Amino acid sequence: MGNVPGPRQMLQARRGRSHAAWLLIVVIAALVVVISPGHAQVGSGGKEVLTLQGAIQEALRNAPAILAAERDAAAAHQQVNGAKGLQYGELDALVTAQHLNDAQLLRPLSGPATPATMATAPFAQDQLHAGAAYTFPLYDGRQIANRILIAELSEAKARTLLRGTQADVTYNVIALYVQAQALLAQADALSAEISELETTRKDTELAVKIGKRPEVELLKIVDRVREAEAAREGVLAQHRRVVAALLAVIGGDPTKSFVLQPLPNELPKLRSNPKDLEVAATRRTSVAAAELTVKQGERSVSLARGAQDPVVGLQANYLRHFDAAYPDNSRETWFVGMAVSMPLLDGGVRRAAVSKSKEETRAAKERANSARLQALADLQAALAGWDAAQKQLEAADAQFEAAQEVARIEQIRYDTGAGDIEDLLRARTREAAARTAQANARALVLISAAQINRVTEQEAVR
Repeated sequence: MGNVPGPRQMLQARRGRSHAAWLLIVVIAALVVVISPGHAQVGSGGKEVLTLQGAIQEALRNAPAILAAERDAAAAHQQVNGAKGLQYGELDALVTAQHLNDAQLLRPLSGPATPATMATAPFAQDQLHAGAAYTFPLYDGRQIANRILIAELSEAKARTLLRGTQADVTYNVIALYVQAQALLAQADALSAEISELETTRKDTELAVKIGKRPEVELLKIVDRVREAEAAREGVLAQHRRVVAALLAVIGGDPTKSFVLQPLPNELPKLRSNPKDLEVAATRRTSVAAAELTVKQGERSVSLARGAQDPVVGLQANYLRHFDAAYPDNSRETWFVGMAVSMPLLDGGVRRAAVSKSKEETRAAKERANSARLQALADLQAALAGWDAAQKQLEAADAQFEAAQEVARIEQIRYDTGAGDIEDLLRARTREAAARTAQANARALVLISAAQINRVTEQEAVR
């Protein structure tokens, strides 16, 4: 009995073990930060440490959404090349092989049809005609020019949407990364609670053996430890799901395991004033793409109107006509001229096309205005989320300090025999919940900062 430590000695021993455990956690976290300045380093257990900046860079290189947007931009560029090619005309090769039921003229007659001409005219039953035809547009109501402008606007819109996709992917990476870190913080809070309760359990086991504590208190502690362990496993499973989603977004292997670098302790600050943010929001890529669609619509109206104008083209044709039975017996024909096509009656098709393009342009203007209003609304929502996150963080910090102090007092009261195990368990649970709320509030600040940057598509918060 004389070797049994008293309440004060047990409290000091518990504090010493707790302080040593937290010191070890701090040292490990500091080492992780030091060894992971770049994309990925090898961490404990042979796993790579994935940094936030490295995840963003990897996503910008390999994210499927970005790669698809890049392909769309490349396809739009090829559409521009195709539209520009129309202004140089078209050259086609012509080849015709014929077997006729009777010998017919190999080439059209030329000059007056006299008996002498008919006597020397080439006839053949098996004929081969080869040559080329060229058409060059002289006037087409600026249809080709409008097609080129529409294609160039399509390419500009595709590249604008590419930048928007990059901003969206960056936000998604940040949000998932921060959520994963918040889940780790929640697991760490439960681990800290379990560690404290394990220390209390060992002290209570000894007290139960000497008859100073009833066994039911030990059972309650064990029950809470098992409950916290189960909750921690659920949080870690959710963490793995979020990391898998993160890897899928950045174009990595979702089955691969990474260690995430701890987030910085210093939180970002809002560096821009609201007026500048509003201007930036109204210039975001979704608004720019909508405005480019309006310009495309205006060009489409001009294109439809151009279809009502006459079309004038230069035409040239050269053919060589062969008698398949006597290849040396060949003749040639060629011509150069102009062709004019004048639309007279089409049942109102062209006029309806003009009206359709006008209505589509008006609709595009409404969508552009809606995109501007939506951008401003998104900005206000992001700023409101930012302000709310700041308030939640302040409240969470105060809540954690209070819960930590209550847990400390309840631990002292229990260790000295003045407290109740139920009060201590509730205090430890509230402390873990407060620690989780603090981590979630910090994550919310980071996510709301990323949302503002996403809406404005610039580093307004950094």
